[in-house]
Amino acid sequence: MLVFAPRWGKTGSWGRRGVVVLAVVLAAVGAWQASLRRPTGPAEGFSIAGQPPGAVSSRGALRVATFNIHSGKGPDGRYDLSRVVKGLQGLDFVALNEVRGWSYADPADQAEALGRGLGLGWLFAPGEQRWFCQQFGNGLLTRAPVRYWQRIPLDCRDDRSHRNLVLAVASHQGRAIRILITHVTRRTEDARRHQLRCVGELFLAMEKPSVLLGDMNSPATDPQMREILAAPGVVDPLREAGVASEHRIDWILARGFRAVAAGIRDEGISDHPLVWAELELVE
Repeated sequence: MLVFAPRWGKTGSWGRRGVVVLAVVLAAVGAWQASLRRPTGPAEGFSIAGQPPGAVSSRGALRVATFNIHSGKGPDGRYDLSRVVKGLQGLDFVALNEVRGWSYADPADQAEALGRGLGLGWLFAPGEQRWFCQQFGNGLLTRAPVRYWQRIPLDCRDDRSHRNLVLAVASHQGRAIRILITHVTRRTEDARRHQLRCVGELFLAMEKPSVLLGDMNSPATDPQMREILAAPGVVDPLREAGVASEHRIDWILARGFRAVAAGIRDEGISDHPLVWAELELVE
């Protein structure tokens, strides 16, 4: 009895090679697609995590801050969110920039980690996503109860990054206050000017009392910043406190508030300082 084993000729060999090549090409295309930065789009909600449903803010002045945390990386190259937690003690509302989302190694996003560490409510508002899980964007931490929030994408023009605005409506002393958080791009001048214009127009159009917080990537000498600062009723707490620099790019601006105190803290936990202000409502 003769047994004939199959023999692969040139056609069979090329067939197997073709399958391997196709698999490699598909994997490469999939990896390339996953690596692209994609916008997360708009979103809204009527509550945030970590905050009791009946939370009430009873403090007299509202202590706010804006902090670009650089993903928790300090000038020394160390990633250490515990240092950020220590630097954010005693605040009622914090705007966060350059916040990273969950990863396969850590299921908690950085806003959640900071909120839990401080005992504050938190919201992560990513502007973009890569690799199916790596999200990046803004966030907020709050003691004041948030009744509504909205994530608003900013037009990126020719910029590769995707930015957004976060509008939060919080309660303070029985009144609704509107707080805007953003991180304006600096990759292209056209995109920066366009985004800053959108941010400024929305801030000035909002009902008072309102606060604008974030890394604007625009100094006080910028023509558009000058327009915002010159608008009637706009309060610049750092300038009133005598600690403002013409080169600052991290901003706190308010309308319908009186500035009680303000300052800048640089404790070596990010490549940006923390900027804070204490605000009182104007009757």
